[in-house]
Amino acid sequence: MNDMDFPTLTLILFSTTLLLFSCASTNQDKTIEQIAEEIDELVGNAEADSIEQCTIMPIGVKPAGGPWGYLVYSSKDTDLKKLEKLVSDYNKLDAERNEESDAFSTADFATEPSLKIQDGMCVGEGQYAWNPGEVRENT
Repeated sequence: MNDMDFPTLTLILFSTTLLLFSCASTNQDKTIEQIAEEIDELVGNAEADSIEQCTIMPIGVKPAGGPWGYLVYSSKDTDLKKLEKLVSDYNKLDAERNEESDAFSTADFATEPSLKIQDGMCVGEGQYAWNPGEVRENT
């Protein structure tokens, strides 16, 4: 077995590390608007066969605390793990944006919307419902 010199070994380790980090799947290179679009696409029309498939997830980070609202989606066709990751990334970027812009908000509490099925799709009722397709417009 050949002995490698230190500079060669260092170069190989650095290259391998760089390759691993560049291949890692992350949304941190994306803007909040791009992630909002991905969330809207993933949720789609939130089609459901029963009200039990309609659910919500807190979304956004108010400077005064708590979420901006509640994302309405259907468990029928939504990849929950992917949605949770996207919403987590969205919330991180929202918090960063608030901090960078010294944003402020009211101290009111975003209440969970009531859910219903309308034309075979999940819909939230109330001012804090972010219904399917509304993440981009609320961003």
